[in-house]
Amino acid sequence: MKRRKFINHSAFGTAALFWTTDALPGIGKTSSMNEDKNKYPFLWGTAYYRSPIPEEEFWEEDFNKMREMGFNSVKFLVQWRWSHIKEDEFYLEDFKKLLKLAEKYSIRVTLNNLFDVSPHWLFDKYPDARQVMNNGHVIQPYAVGHRNIGGHPGPCYNHPGARNERIKFLTHIVKQLKDYPALHMWDIWNEPELSFSQRSPIDAEKLVCYCPNCEKKFKEWLEKKYAALSILNERWGRNYPDWAHVEMPRTSKTYLDFIDWREFHIQTITNEAAWRIMLVKELDPKRVAFLHVVPNTMNPFNAITTCTDDFVVAELCDVFAATMNAGPLFAPQVVSAARGKICYNVEIHINGGSTGSHQKVVDLQALLLNLVPQIGLGIKGFVFWQFRPEVLGAESPAWGVVNLDGSDREITRAARAFWKTIQPYTSALLEAMPETPTIGIWKSRKNEIFHYCMDNSLNNLIENVYGYTNTLYTNSYAYRYVSGDMLENEEIGDVKLLIMPSAYYLTQPEADALAKWVKAGGVLIAEAHLGGYSGSTGRHSRSIPGCGLQDAFGIKEELTTDAVHLKMKKGLAYAENIHADTKKAKESASSTSGKFYPIRQINGKYIWGASRYAELSGKNITIEGYFEKDKCCAVSKTVEKGYVYYYASRLGSGATINNEGLLSLIERACIKAGIKKTLGATASENNKLRVDVLRHEAKVRFITIQNMSAGKLSVSLYGEGTYKGLFTGMKLMLDSKIKFELPPEFIDLFVRV
Repeated sequence: MKRRKFINHSAFGTAALFWTTDALPGIGKTSSMNEDKNKYPFLWGTAYYRSPIPEEEFWEEDFNKMREMGFNSVKFLVQWRWSHIKEDEFYLEDFKKLLKLAEKYSIRVTLNNLFDVSPHWLFDKYPDARQVMNNGHVIQPYAVGHRNIGGHPGPCYNHPGARNERIKFLTHIVKQLKDYPALHMWDIWNEPELSFSQRSPIDAEKLVCYCPNCEKKFKEWLEKKYAALSILNERWGRNYPDWAHVEMPRTSKTYLDFIDWREFHIQTITNEAAWRIMLVKELDPKRVAFLHVVPNTMNPFNAITTCTDDFVVAELCDVFAATMNAGPLFAPQVVSAARGKICYNVEIHINGGSTGSHQKVVDLQALLLNLVPQIGLGIKGFVFWQFRPEVLGAESPAWGVVNLDGSDREITRAARAFWKTIQPYTSALLEAMPETPTIGIWKSRKNEIFHYCMDNSLNNLIENVYGYTNTLYTNSYAYRYVSGDMLENEEIGDVKLLIMPSAYYLTQPEADALAKWVKAGGVLIAEAHLGGYSGSTGRHSRSIPGCGLQDAFGIKEELTTDAVHLKMKKGLAYAENIHADTKKAKESASSTSGKFYPIRQINGKYIWGASRYAELSGKNITIEGYFEKDKCCAVSKTVEKGYVYYYASRLGSGATINNEGLLSLIERACIKAGIKKTLGATASENNKLRVDVLRHEAKVRFITIQNMSAGKLSVSLYGEGTYKGLFTGMKLMLDSKIKFELPPEFIDLFVRV
């Protein structure tokens, strides 16, 4: 696998960083479960100190309780504004006291650095370092609910002077604190994003950053990417006589220039992450260095506003971590991006709340429903946000593992019971790894940006991707995400079935790699307008599937339209979330029309399509389904050693109506690809069972099982061995001939006995 590397030939931050494909010593190294378990333990901890709270009077009492609860890890947030009071004056006495206290109670410390709270003096020294929105608004430092100290969202990441100040601060704190024995890990960036000010809603007028530094850097970036102005003019469809005349992309409707603009800021975030990790590794090479993301599930974190590519930044880290809860989105995204590295959940948000809505009561069952599925997917430890409830601002009085006065609440008892039960097995859990999924879901950041350009929203893309993930997750199929870069670089490993939801935007290298993979034996589920827009030419494809895939697959879209234009019988049309451009057409249409429509498959069963529609033709195709008689919109075909299912619609979105048809397609594709459900799991009701396994030395050591229904579920599993539920005591024998009953909302972690 080619690994990216970030090099800076002068001092950190004073020159542009750029990609290479060489291995970078000490960075991006895959962490092994067989390495020193002291360095990579199973984490059980809590965040504690976001200055100025909790106050020092509570520290001793709280650490005593943390240790009693079994916590082996604690996270402190080092805020730039709090600890860098004046340009040449630092304050770290609080962290030095806390590090000594952690050592006293044998709790290891993660120091999480926050640079999104600029010091008071920064903008006096660098007035032009403020972020600038697309509409010209200059963002002044301010306080928000999660940054009560003020100084948010910090300076522009491309301002060289402000970057040098961050380098100065990070250098100082590493040198001052690295020799404390309790220090375990450096978390160099808390939830990286370009600017909280424009995280949500996605509004092009509020996008950042349009300051002079970004304009200068963007033009330099373009020169490196395109090499010649004539090439940029060809791709963008412009006639600039000089690089100085290149305009900043202000609207998303011109597509390629806007995609380049957001790609530039993704590179900005990546460069920032790279120098931070490189600096820490240089100054403190024995400690673990990483950052933690909010995984890009597209809502709220996405490629347009937050500009963090999980797959790219994960390569920089010793381990990979995230803020997450259970479900089909977060952990699969994190584990997929990590590609074999240890993954931690370093911010469990189970205790969320506010002054207006206090946090819910979390008992042991609720805690198990959150943590056990993540363990099954490969997460190797958890850190609660946070120990004591917040008392400042809108987040108070929520988020606590204990009550405001430090006494037990229901989650305190649940956390204590959870760790007491699981702690004897943590060494084995560290060694046991999930199976590598052979189902891949293509998830390209450039395609994501393209869909925003097309719809001025990500809602349709989100709905479509979620339809597939939910169907796979709730039917015990193991899956992982495949990035656009991974496909382009032919790094999708042993994926046998690749699902490409709404793959309208493709680069030519992606299309070439896809065709090569299918012809070599891969099974593909593709949707309408595959490669309809070429990111390599900046043009809409004149034949679809585009980028040469029509010739490669021998499948052709003869007619394309929007579902709103289809004539349907009453009762079959649904009009939710219709694209703005088609709403007027619907209102004027004489027929019943809408977003969703049924596709009658050749087996007589219906699968729901959504939004997109095309009629298909081709040689040696097998017709899979019709919209109406003689209107074929779903086909399949053998392509050399591989197989393609081409449904000219959005099936994931259609699954929001009913996903039984989508499930039947996935099952057929899995049979074709030789893929089985985890342990061949079957249940008396579809969409209600999740089973995951963790193996060590080829043997199943742990199984996680969840009944997602409110009723009993009859289940059978293939395999061998006897297992015991750690929390229910249930005995489980793997034998396909044995069916067992799961009570409503059952959840447990089983260990082999």
